[in-house]
Amino acid sequence: MEEQRRFVRSNANMDALRSEQDRKRRRRSVVYLTLFLSVTLIFLVVCFFVFFKVSEIRVENNEIYSESQIIENLTFSIGDNLFSFRAEEAEAALRKTLPYIGEVEITRTLPNVVTVTISERKAEMSLVLGEDAYLISGDLQVLGRIGGGEITAGVTRVFTSSVERCLVGESVSFVDTRTADNLKELYRCLAENDLMQYVREINMVSRFDITINYADRFTVYLADIDNMDIKIRFLVKILEKLKPTDRGYINLADHREAAVRLDETEPQMAE
Repeated sequence: MEEQRRFVRSNANMDALRSEQDRKRRRRSVVYLTLFLSVTLIFLVVCFFVFFKVSEIRVENNEIYSESQIIENLTFSIGDNLFSFRAEEAEAALRKTLPYIGEVEITRTLPNVVTVTISERKAEMSLVLGEDAYLISGDLQVLGRIGGGEITAGVTRVFTSSVERCLVGESVSFVDTRTADNLKELYRCLAENDLMQYVREINMVSRFDITINYADRFTVYLADIDNMDIKIRFLVKILEKLKPTDRGYINLADHREAAVRLDETEPQMAE
């Protein structure tokens, strides 16, 4: 009986010893893991602040703005850490300060190169507001302010209903919010059919009486924006049948039938 008790006590002591050894091993593991993580963190911090510094900024696809103009308007510069800025914020800042910039993509290349790839907007139209005019892109971004008489060659003059806000670097907003959508749709249809270069003027003062001046040869009445894609394609077909010297008036209010009146001629019907 005494021997059995000694055996039980011996087993209990062994269990206590094993438990103590396990606790020591766990403590050592925690210490080693903490030490490893600390060293790793220190290494990463050193790399972050010492090694990954911007030493080169490359600018691609720029034509309107110089490389120096673009670099000057970035939210970071040479010497900054490669990961100390948000690309999205830098891209937005460029679009705001340099209105001719459309899309921007900023990419990082380890260990120290940043590439700024841009696409630039083109002044497609000039929005006439009293004595002034504002150059705008096809997506209605305001690119610059010019005098009302300074109409750049190849830029279409636009007359619309009341403008609510027109500031360089922002999109034009109108009192009638449908005006922006209508103008974008008309621009899209004209651009897709390669007609914008010939359109001298767009009049959208009334959204129900839209007219365009085609090459100073034809006044084209489009009525409202409905079926505009069909109307513009119809216009292309009509122009193909006319002589380069013809001038007059084209009525496309009905997208299924057009009335063409040539100067000093009787009205013609086109179907």
